[in-house]
Amino acid sequence: MSLQLLSVPTRGKYFSLSIEKTALLVIDMQNDFCHPNGFSGYELGLELQPLRKIIPNLQKLISWARQYRVLVIYTKESHRPDLSDLTESKKLRYENAGSPVGAVGKMGRYLVQGEWGSKVIEELSPINSEIQINKPAHSALVNSNLESVLRCHGISHLLITGVTTECCVLATYRHANDIGFCSLLLEDCCAAFDQKEHQAAIEVLLAENGVVGWVSSSAQLFQAWQSKFI
Repeated sequence: MSLQLLSVPTRGKYFSLSIEKTALLVIDMQNDFCHPNGFSGYELGLELQPLRKIIPNLQKLISWARQYRVLVIYTKESHRPDLSDLTESKKLRYENAGSPVGAVGKMGRYLVQGEWGSKVIEELSPINSEIQINKPAHSALVNSNLESVLRCHGISHLLITGVTTECCVLATYRHANDIGFCSLLLEDCCAAFDQKEHQAAIEVLLAENGVVGWVSSSAQLFQAWQSKFI
């Protein structure tokens, strides 16, 4: 089969990719952050509406990826039950923020592997063939097997989505840049608890005329796909 090359419009430019060499990365759409009974909503009282608003967009995007055999990978910010992979820096930062890693909430221990809070939300439940990766850092590429999974599958390009835009999404995007992946952030499939923080992260990617990265939307991706292949 010949490669299915696609050019997706971004802010004034185009992002070209090969579908066969592209993975969809769904970052941290887990109960701890996105479910009303999760730690962020129930224990911290954060406003979840901005995060939950992107769920329908992600459902459509994941369905498209499954239909056209784009590799889908879900990450979950989560630590070993004994917290042996929790750095002292992160421990202190999360305690200062009032959300200690391992604290007990309504859905179990916060950001701990195997707890209900660390599972991907039901609306986006992975199917058996899809990959789930636990990550102990903001970047999904730190102390995880994500890079080896991507290299093993011959992936060169990433569609990056998930939460939160200014934290784990941006950290992963910039890390992926530095190790050679070409990444496209789909801004209607990302969110932050505060819209200002979401927009600030987008502006970082667009800074210096786009030297940091590319930003588009799932709607533009679908339009480009339909124009070329349907």
